[in-house]
Amino acid sequence: MSTPLVQAQYGSYAAAQTEKDTAYNERVASAFGYTTEDLVSIPQNANLGVSCGNPIAMAGLKEGEVVIDMGSGAGMDVFIAARKVGPTGKVIGIDMTQEMLDLATKNALKGNYSNVEFIKSYIHSTPTLAANTANVITSNCVLNLLPPAQKPAVFTEMFRLLKPSGRVAVSDILARKPLPEDIKASAALYIGCVGGASLVEEYQAWMKDAGFEDVVIVDTKKDLNIYKEGIINVSGTDTDAGEKKKSCCKPAPKACCGAPEVTSNVAGIADYDLNEFAGAFQIYAVKPAVAA
Repeated sequence: MSTPLVQAQYGSYAAAQTEKDTAYNERVASAFGYTTEDLVSIPQNANLGVSCGNPIAMAGLKEGEVVIDMGSGAGMDVFIAARKVGPTGKVIGIDMTQEMLDLATKNALKGNYSNVEFIKSYIHSTPTLAANTANVITSNCVLNLLPPAQKPAVFTEMFRLLKPSGRVAVSDILARKPLPEDIKASAALYIGCVGGASLVEEYQAWMKDAGFEDVVIVDTKKDLNIYKEGIINVSGTDTDAGEKKKSCCKPAPKACCGAPEVTSNVAGIADYDLNEFAGAFQIYAVKPAVAA
């Protein structure tokens, strides 16, 4: 699957947000670890229902720290982190999709956030940011969408951007076992954060090769089947009283206009148990205090 496909789908998804989506988006966020306090503290359209965990909860953020959120979308984790690091800290959101950046910027203005910044860039290469910039790097359900060749590079970039003793806190979908070819070939499941999932062992190897220590990868045992209605609705099929629903990385049906192949291969998805193939994982690692 390609970066332009993901970019087109996310762009349309950001542009299609309405108040009707709020209940579903909150249900997804709550299922993956966000509290009511988290959700009421941020602008409404910051939560797009695309989470697979809560990396901010495990990041241990402190006043004055600098945080980089990779694949920041509409800014949900950026805004939660901004309150934790306070006015002496800073949170930088990185996203490749202009529509997401536009929405995040509007949300920052609505919430009167003065300690956040959003940058348009690919997360595996951020030349505008200097080495040793951040104390913490977070990401939420994004790395699985990278083409395979870019996944090792993103961990190398994380290592470059972190200060010595800096830490990584990531939530992502990982494969429990090698994925069947029909799942890997499904554009709907790829956009749905399942088809591009990497194996746990691959993640461990990439992080260690990048130089990280104390790599911890934990299966949260969350139910991924909450995403299925959104994946199915990429095809334009309603499942809830005529309302279109959205889920992790799934746009409204009109988003498929730019990428019609996403409407293919949705038949039978309702019969899949997504938990058999993949899971929501929390990933934590530390950059050594002294480079090797």
